Amino acid sequence: MGPIVCATRGGEAGRRTQERAIALAKERGAELVFLCVFDPSLAGQLNDALGAAVEMEQQWLGRALLGTAQARAQKEAVGTNAVVLIGPVLETIEGFLRQVDASALIIGEPKTSSALAAFHPGKVHHFAERVRQNTGVDVLVVSPEE
Repeated sequence: MGPIVCATRGGEAGRRTQERAIALAKERGAELVFLCVFDPSLAGQLNDALGAAVEMEQQWLGRALLGTAQARAQKEAVGTNAVVLIGPVLETIEGFLRQVDASALIIGEPKTSSALAAFHPGKVHHFAERVRQNTGVDVLVVSPEE
């Protein structure tokens, strides 16, 4: 069985998603990989120097967010890996799922529409279905009520 991948970011939705992924990995005895994807194109047109600086900041922020997720998993005796990737969200997640031969993807549904377009409330299920169709990986969407 391949690893469970938890695509996560900060905030309340991220915490709920991480906790659900930790519980599922523990239940299945599966490897858990926390994944954080940043799309620098959302910052608009940047020159090379500024683009490189933005990417470095995104890598740093991603490592910090995933370190918190890994600490939550460690408290539950679940071993994890953490990966920060830069690129278009859908394509980057799908590529990573294929690369690691993932058994499942866990993503969270935000409470508000302040998140990136791929994860707006109501659109996250469309995103999940597209990932399922393109990769064959089971996708679990964690709702705000969980």
